[in-house]
Amino acid sequence: ELGARLQGRGLLFSNDISNSRARALLKNLELFGISNVCVASETPQKLRAAYPEYFDKILVDAPCSGEGMFRKEEEAREQWSLNQVSVCAARQKEILDNAAGMLKVGGRLVYSTCTFSPEENEGTIQTFLDSHPEFVLEKTQSIPGFSCFGQGRPEWVADGKSQLSHTVRIWPHRTRGEGHFLALLRKEEGSLKEKRKKAFQAPRLLPEVLKVW
Repeated sequence: ELGARLQGRGLLFSNDISNSRARALLKNLELFGISNVCVASETPQKLRAAYPEYFDKILVDAPCSGEGMFRKEEEAREQWSLNQVSVCAARQKEILDNAAGMLKVGGRLVYSTCTFSPEENEGTIQTFLDSHPEFVLEKTQSIPGFSCFGQGRPEWVADGKSQLSHTVRIWPHRTRGEGHFLALLRKEEGSLKEKRKKAFQAPRLLPEVLKVW
């Protein structure tokens, strides 16, 4: 879908840490004739080191406990546990932290899961915003005729911020699909790269000093 929307312009960089899924992804992209794409199978840390503040837009389809898939997949029900929820929340935080370092100032980041878990949804986003003040939540537009959209639930998170209501929950009982969550974030001024840039700018008197020298 993303490749089709680019219409041959720009670059679609896709990553999956699972080598087998990355290979399957590459095959599908080839079948669809998407030529402006690069497929990788790397850790978020390595990608962040290689692409600091490089991308205009990032989609994080985060690994999660899969509660939204219980109706569809028996394996998701069998593998679920409270411990898995905690493990997934920690992993999501790590992925988001690294994604933030790869996004340009002014860029947008979409975070999505297929779980109902507040710890992995509103909780993950609140933790991210607390540690990344340069990011703000954007309110998403409603889609006419698509009644599955519901506001995020700040009250389901301890000390939840009211802005978490800008996130979106998609409920399986309100549309033909499964349970999903998404948040749209924008990176504003104040990123680490911008701060470093300003810190090392030459003083205004430098031309005059050089002239004398």
